[in-house]
Formats: sequence, C-alpha cells, structure tokens
Amino acid sequence: MKHPVKPIMGRQLPTPTPTATPPTPNNLQEECIRVQKVYDWVVLANSYRNKIALPDDCRALVDAAIRAGQDISISCVEPVSPGPSCSVVSIRRENITVNGTTVRVGVVRFVFSATVIVRVFADGTPLCEFTTTVQFDQEVVLCLPEPLDEDNIVCRISALECSPTGNVLLGGMVQLDVIVCVEIQVEAEVKLEVLAKFCSPRPNNIPVPSPTPSFRCPPITFPPQCPPIFPVRNCDCQASVNALIPNVSISIGIPLEIAVGTVQLIADICPSCDPSSSSFTFNFFDTVLTDLLGDQSFSFSPTSISSPTCITVLPGLDLITGLVVSGTGVRTFTATGAQEFMTYSLTLAETALGLPDVIILTLTDANGILVFSANLTIVPDEQLLVRDCVTFGDIVITTP
Repeated sequence: MKHPVKPIMGRQLPTPTPTATPPTPNNLQEECIRVQKVYDWVVLANSYRNKIALPDDCRALVDAAIRAGQDISISCVEPVSPGPSCSVVSIRRENITVNGTTVRVGVVRFVFSATVIVRVFADGTPLCEFTTTVQFDQEVVLCLPEPLDEDNIVCRISALECSPTGNVLLGGMVQLDVIVCVEIQVEAEVKLEVLAKFCSPRPNNIPVPSPTPSFRCPPITFPPQCPPIFPVRNCDCQASVNALIPNVSISIGIPLEIAVGTVQLIADICPSCDPSSSSFTFNFFDTVLTDLLGDQSFSFSPTSISSPTCITVLPGLDLITGLVVSGTGVRTFTATGAQEFMTYSLTLAETALGLPDVIILTLTDANGILVFSANLTIVPDEQLLVRDCVTFGDIVITTP
C-alpha cells in the first residue's frame, strides 16, 4: 500500500565535516605468512623383484594343470583398495660432499608396500587368483636438518605397475617385478617473508636409477589459475572524500541552466585498493529558490562504479594525482521524489600542496543528454585525498 509523502518544508543542510578519512591502503609490501616449508622434494622410480608363494589351494590346481600338460600363465594387477603405502624405517645422519661443499644430510630407509592380485590361467582359462603383499626397501638421501625427523617426511607412491617375470617357478613360487613411482617431501612449519611462485622437484640425483623406458611416472603438474575470475586486479589509485561546499554554481536541466547551492560528496573509492568495495553519495541542496527552475535539490546514488582510471593531467590545473570513475546510478529529486536512471562520470583530483582540490561530476540521461554538471575547483585540501596503490607492476625487478 502506498502512502503519500509530503516534502519537508524549509532548508535542512548537513553539518559540515571538514576532513576526509584517509583511504585504507593495500600496497604490495613484506608479508609474514605461516606455511609448510619444503626442505627437500624428491621423485624417484625403481623396479623391485619379489618371489611369492602360491597358496595351498591354488598350488594344487596349478600342479594338476601342469601334470595335464596345460600351459600356465600369470597376470598381476593392483587393486583399487587398499592403496600402496610407504613408511620410514630408520634415519642416520651423514656428512657428504655436494659440489665441493660438505653437507649434513639424512639417509632415510623407506619400506614400500603394495597389495596386488595375482591371477593364474591354464591354457588361457582362469584357474585361481589370490591377493598378496609385496614389500621392498630403499635408502634415499634427503635434506633433513636437525631437529627434523620422520614426522617431517611425507612419502607417497604416485603410481605402481606389477608384472610377472615368467611361469611358475620351482617350489610353487611366482616371481613379480614391481615398478613404483615415489614422491618424497621434507616439510616443516615456518614463518616466512615471501614473494612466491610455483617450484619444481629436483631429480633424485644422489643417485637415482633411470625409470624403465616402458613405464614413466606421471608428471608433477599444478592446476591453472583463473585470471579472469580470481584474483581480481587491484586499483592503481584510491580516494577518500568528505566534502561540503556551500554557495557553488552548477549546471542543471534541459537545456542546462545555472543553479546555486551546497554540494556534498562522501566517497570511498577503492578502499584497501579493492575496486569492488567503492562507494559514494552525492547531494545537491538548492539554496536559491527564486529562479524559474524551482527547487532542484537532489541526491545521486550509484548502482555501479568502475575501477578507477588514474590521471596526472587536468587542463589548466597544477595536478599531483587524480582518478576518474564512471557507471550508472539513480537521481532522486528531494521535492517531488521523482527518480531518473543516469550514467555518470566522477573526477577527483589532488592539486599542489595547499591549493584547493577538484571534484567534477557529470550526469547524462537515458537519451545521452547532459543534464547536470558540477566543476568544483575550490574543494578544501583536507576534504579530498587521492593516493597511489602500489601493485606488482610498480616493482622493478633487478637481477644481481
């Protein structure tokens, strides 16, 4: 249900607020972060041979098939669950020489385990199958500075391939060749000051056997970022305004006519250098009501604010720095409550120290006609602040 709204009689001006709150900076700077530091990262591939005894029930079937003259063949596969595992058995500390430098390292013995399914066929027909666990160990040289221990070692088998080496051996044994790809990291929680990028593992060159040519470990890859979505590019500049300027002339209407009144602008453009957090409100209080236009007081609220364009030049002004934002918004007349959808351009500029600053606001209607223009060059310096945002592009990287 709509209720009639009666305009408030008389002129009600806001209390002057002579200073602007400095914008919250978010410049690129040293940061202390808590992370898991990688002290060493090794990938290795190796082949191991295990002899496995046939279970009694399976061995009886195999012996019978052999006596019947059937051809015995064997296959080996890795089940989905349980997956392979690796664990630390022992650590000893040694001094070794790397590129002419003596380094204290940890020689770590690992045990790798995997459960596999062995299937036996007679003339191509399944005869029996069973699960068995294969185990093998290996020593790896790691950067493991004291007091780091096995709790700081993360070991993962990233791939595994199992294949039999032939038919049943004497004594009811089968021989399996198992190839594993292993990723080993030494980690510890630290506090770092960083500018970071992805890093890559070193080869296990202290030393590592070459992978079997027919089987290669999967590559270490990272999922790509989504630059159009995240992270959002920071602003290159920001501004904060808390201005109340009486007795100024502006242009308003179609065609444009001069009106005199008080302008109020409260703006926070790119707080913390974040373009998505910008906001402002603009009010014009018409203080001369004898003109033919009537009361032209209005408020303007943006519905969209672009990322600012930084400027260093305005014709006829000694400019230090400034910015321009644009977008759409709604103008609401105070006397009638009538609303109009507008596009706008807002310029905020800092002049030389001690000189008045600048606010320029233009409003254009849906037909593209300019219906309001305020060019204010007498803004008190303390009521408007424009600052630079330090971004990655501002850093000069030098190579020693």
